[in-house]
Amino acid sequence: MQVVQPALASLRFHVSYRLGEYLGIVTSHVIAELTRRKIEQGKKISLLDILVLRSCLLLVIPPIFMFKVLKVGACDFHFDDAGITRRSKGGELVVPWAEVIAIHTYPVGYLFAQSDGAMPVPFRVLSDEQHALLKNYIVRHQPSGGPS
Repeated sequence: MQVVQPALASLRFHVSYRLGEYLGIVTSHVIAELTRRKIEQGKKISLLDILVLRSCLLLVIPPIFMFKVLKVGACDFHFDDAGITRRSKGGELVVPWAEVIAIHTYPVGYLFAQSDGAMPVPFRVLSDEQHALLKNYIVRHQPSGGPS
């Protein structure tokens, strides 16, 4: 017998991205992915690996960030039990929970990954109540494999 969970209140918030937090989320994600791949190969990530990676990202990420700000701009997010909706100057993106392949937690924020991209959500835009509600959505809709 399947247990029906009560609906969570919907969650809405606005994000105007900042370079520092975008760089923080991307850097954290790339280091986590490199670490995972090294472990799969039976290797360890070295301090040199991290230094080289961070240096490269410091060169590459700012122009990518500027392009994204020009193309996408500020975003209005809406989370409910159906999924995530993001409205921006690029239009409306609707992502059902079934299409969220991973939800990553990093020091600066969350990264909601799909097969063809990801949506960063910095912690600074969330009130304590919103953050608690978002954590409930994450627990309820975490893709198989658990949180990362």
